[in-house]
Amino acid sequence: MTVWDIEAGKSAKIKRIAASGGAAERLRSLGFTDGRVVTVLGYSLLKSSVLLSCGSVRLAARRSLAGKIEVEP
Repeated sequence: MTVWDIEAGKSAKIKRIAASGGAAERLRSLGFTDGRVVTVLGYSLLKSSVLLSCGSVRLAARRSLAGKIEVEP
């Protein structure tokens, strides 16, 4: 299950980030690391991106990146 599969308003625990390179480093620097809780705040109108919250950080991510953040309920 990835963060893309979560309903808006729901939370899950980050299991693994399958991204590599700069994208993975950026997520880690913002606090999106294994074991942290991530909340889906909402999806864009055409569901091409998602707004995430992890701690005090909010991040808008495209579908391709959100699909690489694996979570567990």
